[in-house]
Amino acid sequence: MTDARPESARTHAPRPIDLVALVTFDDAVYENQAVTRERLSRPSAAPPALNTAIEQWLVRRRHMWIDVNGRQINGIATARSLAADDAWIIDTLIDATVDSAEAPDSGVVLALLDQAIEAATQGAVTRLLLRTPADAPALDDALRAGFQPALSEQLWAGRTIEVTAPPAEGVTVREAVDGDAFELFQLFNRALPFNARQAMAITLAEWEGVQDRRWLTRNAREWVAEEHGRITASLRLSLTNELAQFDLMADGESLRGAQALLATAATQISDREQVLTLAPRAIAPLESLLRDHGLTPQGDYTLVSKRTAQPVVATVQAHRRVVVSRGF
Repeated sequence: MTDARPESARTHAPRPIDLVALVTFDDAVYENQAVTRERLSRPSAAPPALNTAIEQWLVRRRHMWIDVNGRQINGIATARSLAADDAWIIDTLIDATVDSAEAPDSGVVLALLDQAIEAATQGAVTRLLLRTPADAPALDDALRAGFQPALSEQLWAGRTIEVTAPPAEGVTVREAVDGDAFELFQLFNRALPFNARQAMAITLAEWEGVQDRRWLTRNAREWVAEEHGRITASLRLSLTNELAQFDLMADGESLRGAQALLATAATQISDREQVLTLAPRAIAPLESLLRDHGLTPQGDYTLVSKRTAQPVVATVQAHRRVVVSRGF
């Protein structure tokens, strides 16, 4: 990719020499185009640049890149691991030139994403995820950088989960356990289209590695709904003093399990200022279900994925067993 920016502009991981620029950048407010689940209620919030840089220098829990021209930072990106170290999600993506006259040709976001991809490749990271508002300028740059669309998602919000019908018969709701992992992976495969699964997780190990649990609080709960001995829906609920946020996955062929899980979650929610969920638009029946339970659509998001390596399916050569009879 060619970089049309001035020669004096550079994109790299932060260095001590960038301290002055980082301090100055912390005094400004810019839109964060990367949206993670823990920031759904405040999508524009971003971690302080200087603190993030120090964290990377000292403990390397977060990965960071800056686009800097002298003492002026033009952009910043950060990423963190998901459930496994081989899957990252970009949680900060800021273009500080967005309001300037040269913004359309600045190449800041593209340069930051190139740095993130290079670092992911060197770190043996197989998937790099990014969620942005569907109309964010960064989305086009992500596609130009080689990211592939994974999911279209819609944010739903309300004051509570309304329950207007009794639980469906034949549905069992119980707490999720570690032994449910394979069945939940199968639910993921039934619920989402192939392009989404290919972008995020082809194998069980990849699916486990791409789980995002940063948004879950210590008192988070997770339930599954079973019909005829098979898991047909799952729900994770995270509660704070002001916010109730849940993640619902359901087999589109039957929403009885999803309905039962919403009724279960409703019993846990009280005196919250807001209830939020981010629902995949690929499961179209969920929209009417969420609306029936008192939630309204708020905005659209796009989750994209960059695979830096493809999963390899191991093959084993089988030798035909030849039985030789013994004569007597």
